[in-house]
Amino acid sequence: MLSNSLPLISTIEIFVTVFAFITLAGDAWFVLVGLALLYWLGPRYDEALRPIAVFVVSLAVVGLAVVLTLKTAVGLPRPSTTPLDPATLPAVIGPFVAGELDASGFTFPSGHTVAATVVYGGLGLLISVGRRRTRYLVATGCILLVGLSRVVLGVHYLRDVIAGVAVGVGILGVALTVGRDGDRLRADRLFGIAVVVALGGLVVASDGGHTRELTQAAIAVGTGAGGGVIWYRWEPQLLTSRPVSVPVSFAGLAGAGGLWVVSYAGVLSTVGAAIASGLAVSCILLLPLLAEYVKKGKSEPDRP
Repeated sequence: MLSNSLPLISTIEIFVTVFAFITLAGDAWFVLVGLALLYWLGPRYDEALRPIAVFVVSLAVVGLAVVLTLKTAVGLPRPSTTPLDPATLPAVIGPFVAGELDASGFTFPSGHTVAATVVYGGLGLLISVGRRRTRYLVATGCILLVGLSRVVLGVHYLRDVIAGVAVGVGILGVALTVGRDGDRLRADRLFGIAVVVALGGLVVASDGGHTRELTQAAIAVGTGAGGGVIWYRWEPQLLTSRPVSVPVSFAGLAGAGGLWVVSYAGVLSTVGAAIASGLAVSCILLLPLLAEYVKKGKSEPDRP
């Protein structure tokens, strides 16, 4: 017999909680962790996965830059109502759901939907695993679920999600035109585009006095600049370097993640946030070369 002290969860609470987990697929940290692991570990299975992974990372950075610029320029408020009070949920999941119900910042377009469109759409278009139709269906399903989750959670209007898909498709169209040089994927070009767009967002946020958006624009500038410089300078070596081991991958996630957390925390200046985020993406991209250098140094015999 169940104890009466256990909290009962209603159908709407279960429904909202499920979509709070679904919306994670559009969170920036979730996307970057997944793409970093694909970049580090993917060459174990297919050498083409590394250039695809970094190209989709650059797509995500372009999406971030475009979204923050549009949101700040349009300045529309988010919905004022929420589907539930997370304080009524069990303590083990209440804080998590509360975080996903956070409706601070501007609403148009939906950044999660843009991220899902460029990332899952980009992967569906570029990778060669499985049948093309299956990849497209999976990518479309991910995009629709993430978009729906934003409406269910009450943090976006339907128009924001529709606009997010449209913006994401537009970014994909431009990126696949500008970012391809024959069979070569030019992630450095997309990183450069992200810097230019984010600089525009930096100006808009500064003029409007939007501190949070100013920090996000600085992060986009730093990430785009760091990624562009690293990939332009070391692309041939990075493409031929070996896959990273799982333990080293976790260390890389800790290092890059820590730098991005500090960037978003608001404890750094605008320039500091840009530098920290540039170092974070550099950590991700250079980790294969760093791991090879360390391994080579350990394998050399000590000189007398």
